[in-house]
Amino acid sequence: MRIVGGSLRGRNLACPAGKDVRPTLDRVREALFNILSHASRWYEEDENPLYDGIILDAFAGSGALGLEALSRGAQKAVFFDRDSKALAAIDENIKTLKLEDRASARRADATKPIKSSTPASLIFLDPPYHQDLITPSILALRDAGWIDDKTLIIAERDPRDAATDIPGIDMLDTRKYGRCQIDIMRLYS
Repeated sequence: MRIVGGSLRGRNLACPAGKDVRPTLDRVREALFNILSHASRWYEEDENPLYDGIILDAFAGSGALGLEALSRGAQKAVFFDRDSKALAAIDENIKTLKLEDRASARRADATKPIKSSTPASLIFLDPPYHQDLITPSILALRDAGWIDDKTLIIAERDPRDAATDIPGIDMLDTRKYGRCQIDIMRLYS
């Protein structure tokens, strides 16, 4: 695994081993960040959730999505994972990339998150496939203060898994990349 774009492009990432670890492929990350960089129709004229505010990488695994966001100009990222091997890999990646002042990893469950007084501008949800964790995570993160009507939510899932269907959530875009589907969502304003 490596960072595919931005100031840290080409830097290698540690990846934890495990049956539930399924890193987002380089080509999918590249496509996703191209979408985010050029999709001004989803946010205010002078705003871009990639650069403004906090990035939350939930079910972080190696932290590749959040670290990619930092490489491309995000100011701060928070990583959630429950697995100690994943947290060790994220901590190693943060230190190797010298991002300690902009990134923090927390043992946390996105379906039972810690409270936040500041909503994230962008949330990556990349849970294990076939466990239907996206909807309960969005609801829990919203209730814990991580999501407001300006937060873009990016969820990666198997196209065969249930679609996110939450009242008050607007599906902005859906893209399929082989066995991966990316859903981009936001709360109604």
